[in-house]
Amino acid sequence: MSNGETGNVYTKVVALREICIKGVSEHMTALEKQVWDLPASLIKDILPHLNIFYLERIEPAAKRKGVSTDVVWAALWKDLVKAWRCRSRTTVSAHEWRHKCLERIFHLALFGHIRLDRPYLSNLSWSSILSLTANHVQILSLFGSAREICKLASDELRPVLATLENNVRCIKLQDTSALFKQGHAVMLYIFHRLLDHGSVRDLVLTRSPDIRLLTWILQNDSGNQCSMPQADTPHLGFGERKRPCLHGESASSCGTCLIPEDENLGATLTRCRDTYNDACLTPLKRPRLDVRQMAGAAETSAGGLPSQSFSWQHMDSEGQFPPFTPSCSLNGQMCPKGQIHSLVLEVLKDNFSRTVSPLLSSSMCLRSLHLHSEWAIEEADVLGVMEALKVLFENPACSLTDLSIGSVSCSMPVCTLLLRLLTACPTLKSFSLEASPVCHQTKTCVTAATQPAEDTVFSLERLSLRFPQVCENLESLTLVLRRASSLTALHLIGIHNGGQKLGTLLQSLPELNPNLKSLSLDDVNLANCHNEVLNLLNNSKLEDAHFKDCRLLEKCEVKEDFLLPFVTALKGLLSLRSLTLSQNRLANGIIALGDLFSGDSPSRIQRLDISSNYILPTGLLEFGRRLEYSPPPPGLTVDLRCNPLDRDPQVTEEALLKLRPLCCVLTDDWNSRTTMADHISVM
Repeated sequence: MSNGETGNVYTKVVALREICIKGVSEHMTALEKQVWDLPASLIKDILPHLNIFYLERIEPAAKRKGVSTDVVWAALWKDLVKAWRCRSRTTVSAHEWRHKCLERIFHLALFGHIRLDRPYLSNLSWSSILSLTANHVQILSLFGSAREICKLASDELRPVLATLENNVRCIKLQDTSALFKQGHAVMLYIFHRLLDHGSVRDLVLTRSPDIRLLTWILQNDSGNQCSMPQADTPHLGFGERKRPCLHGESASSCGTCLIPEDENLGATLTRCRDTYNDACLTPLKRPRLDVRQMAGAAETSAGGLPSQSFSWQHMDSEGQFPPFTPSCSLNGQMCPKGQIHSLVLEVLKDNFSRTVSPLLSSSMCLRSLHLHSEWAIEEADVLGVMEALKVLFENPACSLTDLSIGSVSCSMPVCTLLLRLLTACPTLKSFSLEASPVCHQTKTCVTAATQPAEDTVFSLERLSLRFPQVCENLESLTLVLRRASSLTALHLIGIHNGGQKLGTLLQSLPELNPNLKSLSLDDVNLANCHNEVLNLLNNSKLEDAHFKDCRLLEKCEVKEDFLLPFVTALKGLLSLRSLTLSQNRLANGIIALGDLFSGDSPSRIQRLDISSNYILPTGLLEFGRRLEYSPPPPGLTVDLRCNPLDRDPQVTEEALLKLRPLCCVLTDDWNSRTTMADHISVM
């Protein structure tokens, strides 16, 4: 047989194989169990042709035969997110890829952006896609068209809503003013089901959050005592008759949402109840939303929504809702109230004093609160929040342990503001404060300085503080650290002119905070603090040391004068596991770091980040040679990204060949010739 004939036969065999694989994938309903018994090589070839239903079901059989589905899920994710670049800082498992893909597909299908012609969606309808993927939705993002979201209340998708109630842990609402602009009772009903009857504990409100909705949430939360169910009280599951917001399918009941009215209050927010055909109360002369009737209307209307909608009630002069009155079932039980444990809130400029501050003082169930704004938060608003938090923390039922406030524009020194906030909230475990430069139009509020009592002890374990671009007095920060003896993580950003005070602070850290495990300094000028840095390393128990853009070598005529004792101190810090030195202009100083693992007491670090340091191929090669001579412990990861290693590809490849058997190397295709100007500008 000639070579040409052999090639033709091979082509026909390959074509036949592809036809068979495609045929099997199209008839998985009948052949699924037989496919599980195929050899690993065939299963691997079939995987890219399966839809998401069978791809998920075949995973256990593939895993038993040593075939991973992560490549297929990763390719699927790349198809879903066209702008995504296939570079990950960490290893992603097949389970994580699957979760990311199916959660994304759910949102695309819900909002009508899914393409059913994709191979991974073959033979699947719109509703079946939602049903399959709803189990993987833990973070539900609601934005855009309320019309699409309201379809979850229809008969067809009611099981999907029930699944979301059981699985969703976090709701992200973008531009709620637009979502609830028409005040659809259906939208409120869905939100109520997820929030009050479901498992949602985290809430994110961004892009013009509707303050009326926030008021309802926090007022509900403030009325909840955050008590755990009694041991002898069975938890009513979804669909049980005693649940006042029943989605029952029996002929004797129907799920309805009532909108009670008052002569003076107008229409209030919806709550749910059961009504029974054989035992009805006196008919109400008020609007009522029947989910079943809506489902019927969906079949006849183009949009699938009821023609009747209900608008928000009018707010009073202070922008507050009147008290919320849930509807009750015939036996007197009321709808449960959800507990929001974590709230991330993008606050509008005028809503701090008007809404947020008054509600915070009674938000007993909140455990984590993150406040930020597109505009600088003015001093008066911050002080109003502080007073509300003080009232909250004086209540023994307060649950708040994590607080973050961003973009504060305050004439008060940031460390003084920090001290005052912590004095108002002494039992916080984690606190983050970001200060921005003072705007000339910022209203200042002159108040007496607050000093903590002599015996005040802060429970703080994690502190993050961003300084404005001004000279900062660090004495108040030292006072905070002295009273936070339990601090384990400290993150400071933007100290440019700390001078001697910064050195004193670093010198005293081992004594003030002996339990400190993680120190992160970003954009902190350490050019004059070499001795203090060495003392800190020699006397601490740090596990994570992060020095990013700290100008460590800015004033060194000979880099080794600092790097050699620095490496010695790092080797002596046996607890250290992670070291970050990015954006410090190391260049050939990387060679000195090659001695980290030499001698009788080698370093035990597992991650070394030396990205963005203008490391050249020749320096990297010498670094690799030193590691060859003194190998690091197993599991070391070295981050080399954003370095001009493209200047000499041959030498770079030689260096990487030495490094890869010794450690995990993170590299990229960074083009130094086109991006060097940007690189230098951020160094």
